[in-house]
Amino acid sequence: MRSEKYAKYLTLMGAHFVNAPLGFGWIFGNLSAYMESYFMCYCYPGCVDGDSQWILTLFLASGSPGLFFATPLIKRVGIKWAGIFAMIVCAVGLLTSSWTVGVSVIATAVFMGLINGMGAGVAVCAGFTFVKAYAGKHTGVFLATTISAPTILAIAQNQIITAYVNPKNLKADKRIGPKAYFSESEMLDRVPEVIFIIGAMTLGLQAFGYLLVSSPPPPAIPVKTQLDSQGGKVQDTEHQDHSQAHCDGNTSHSANGNGLNPKSTLITSSTESLTYKSNVCCQDDFAKTLSEQSHEMHSNSSAVRPSIDASMEHSADINSSNCSCLSPFKPLETLRTRPFQVSWLYSLAMAYSFVLKNTYYKQFGLLYINNDRYLTLIGSLIPVVASSARVIFGGLMDKGIISLQDSMCISLSVNAVLFTFWYFVPQVSAIGYMFLVLGLAGIHSLVYTILAAGTLHICGEEHFTSNFNMLYSSETVGAILSALIVSKLLDTVGWFWLFASCSIVSLCVLSLTVLTDFSKTKKV
Repeated sequence: MRSEKYAKYLTLMGAHFVNAPLGFGWIFGNLSAYMESYFMCYCYPGCVDGDSQWILTLFLASGSPGLFFATPLIKRVGIKWAGIFAMIVCAVGLLTSSWTVGVSVIATAVFMGLINGMGAGVAVCAGFTFVKAYAGKHTGVFLATTISAPTILAIAQNQIITAYVNPKNLKADKRIGPKAYFSESEMLDRVPEVIFIIGAMTLGLQAFGYLLVSSPPPPAIPVKTQLDSQGGKVQDTEHQDHSQAHCDGNTSHSANGNGLNPKSTLITSSTESLTYKSNVCCQDDFAKTLSEQSHEMHSNSSAVRPSIDASMEHSADINSSNCSCLSPFKPLETLRTRPFQVSWLYSLAMAYSFVLKNTYYKQFGLLYINNDRYLTLIGSLIPVVASSARVIFGGLMDKGIISLQDSMCISLSVNAVLFTFWYFVPQVSAIGYMFLVLGLAGIHSLVYTILAAGTLHICGEEHFTSNFNMLYSSETVGAILSALIVSKLLDTVGWFWLFASCSIVSLCVLSLTVLTDFSKTKKV
């Protein structure tokens, strides 16, 4: 009994170490400024065989396939070995990137983006499964702290990256086209090294985490006892289940016999997310446990909840009388509803904006702000603001103060305004630029809460996983489209119109959102 208690505490601690290094999306904006300088001023032209925009795009796009791949992998080898496999994949992606960065942009995009993203998707699923297996009635709290781990580590990693690569706080001193680059060779020598450090940190923390975790206990087999016609006791084994944990099915069960629900494991992405990215996650029924924790999570200001936040589950109960969905929609029916179509476009617009913000907040800032450490500070604050904004808006939606449509309109409006002024603000005020970037971070963090709540509101719960995945596909499409057009737009029309394109797209989707009646869901 005593060893089981220790196993529980060690596993919950280990799950935090497993998840902590998965905040690549939070550090890429800072790291990419140095990588771009390395590509253009150090190894050019031999290594520049593609567009570095694909690095973040492939990372974002590969998260969901990683999550789905986790299901058969966990079934085949178990949760712990699936997690160890994911750890190796992430390590290979990042550590190999420290070599490919000097050889090929395309190879770097494949390893740092695609392979790293796939591994992160599986690792997120494994980490959450350990929490569910051991946290019991405190699942909501431990999920929140587990999701907070990448946020906290990203703050430190951003500072480590800048302190190692640019300890003298040198300014970007070379202009090539519309961008500013660092050209000091001694500084650029350290770019592959810092990528290796981040990879080694990821491997070390996850390896330590997997040393702490224990495989989930054997599945509980609840037995329902009934009286037969003669008054004797009869066992009903209808609810017995020995299946492994799933990450994408609608009726799957965890290794401890408890159903799990992807509605309650949507994270930030980071990944944003997985921040993200990776935002419809494993396990098909965290819902019940997290619903029980929703009030506790509201009162705990130090906890950062999952994007769906359990509050969506709770609010669905509170507002069931106002639910627009009279009967659950199957996926093909969902595609034909106007609110779903508008929500898909909303997610697409925000994905485009998210990629621009995460890729260029530092690269554009270097043109007018000659303080690398200050821009790194902005990058370090992004995950903090994003997590806080998600908690605040989750609470407002949970209490019915703002609706799904209100949230979409607010985020699109603010996004359009901030992108309109992005070009001018750093030329006027460095402090103003910090508030602009952090404002965008807060708005972009709402996307996954809104997508999950929107799926419940529009389509009902029965086919949640399939319907959410269809809605979330817009994130992948948006990321890929961004990689195809952003660099061409920047070279053709410059920074102002690149940012203005985000404002225009947001305003167009805002108009559709305002004109759409979300109170009734009808097929079109």
